[in-house]
Amino acid sequence: MSKTVIVIDSTADLPESLRRELDLHMVPLNVHFGTEVYKDQVDLDSKTFYQKLKASKDVMPRTSQPSPAQFVDLYKQVASPDDRILSIHISSKASGTIQSALIAKSLLPEYNIEIIDSEGLSIHYGMQAVEMAKLAQQGASVEQILEHRKRVKESIEVCFTVETLEYLHKNGRIGTANAFLGTVLSIKPILSIENGMVSGVEKVRGRKKAVKRLVEYIVDKMIDAPGQKLYLGIVQGDAEEEADGIEAELRAIFPKAESIQRFDMGPIIGSHAGPGTVGIIGYKL
Repeated sequence: MSKTVIVIDSTADLPESLRRELDLHMVPLNVHFGTEVYKDQVDLDSKTFYQKLKASKDVMPRTSQPSPAQFVDLYKQVASPDDRILSIHISSKASGTIQSALIAKSLLPEYNIEIIDSEGLSIHYGMQAVEMAKLAQQGASVEQILEHRKRVKESIEVCFTVETLEYLHKNGRIGTANAFLGTVLSIKPILSIENGMVSGVEKVRGRKKAVKRLVEYIVDKMIDAPGQKLYLGIVQGDAEEEADGIEAELRAIFPKAESIQRFDMGPIIGSHAGPGTVGIIGYKL
């Protein structure tokens, strides 16, 4: 009997336990520290990555996409030609990962593979995959899964702040937030994702006000949801205490939320955003 298989990459920042629960199959990207190369979320976890990042102040980590061969191997491992593969990945404007997946698809003409650009980063992308996997486990059709993902993507709101724009700038991932460069140290950016790129929302004075503004931003976007289920996610990269505070606030404000989940920002996204990054996503269904 044929099945629908969901394939993701490691930038979705979904923990292994959740991937196993939802039968999500992951292709890892690569993190380069000087001459050392690690497979994201496989032989380098989030905690170890931030320890290395802070200890290697003179070495800016680099990242690279998976090879087409890695995709070919995984597709053949998790599916047969009779199955449908939905392969959803990090925004094509932020990574060449989708290009590798497309090459892999061309090398497997006997397989039924659809490559999807999430136009997202981290859990903005990851939660799209989670919702797809839920429906796949329920036996939904490919058309139903894709339509559901479209609704989720259109509903998602995201905001985050970084300790410094240095990492986004040096790694060339700053997008339209480039206008925020050159501000004094006490000014912190509120950022979002728009059309698959990092975008600037506003600037506030001080880290505490920035974290507070994240909550206000999501509350403003999510508060009016009569008859809808509300899903919230918090992601942090070496900002555990602030994420704790955000979670407590969101649970108090949205006691009836369907779920409020915590995620660790992985090495790939962390390489570009830097330590001290914290963000929130929300969507209504």
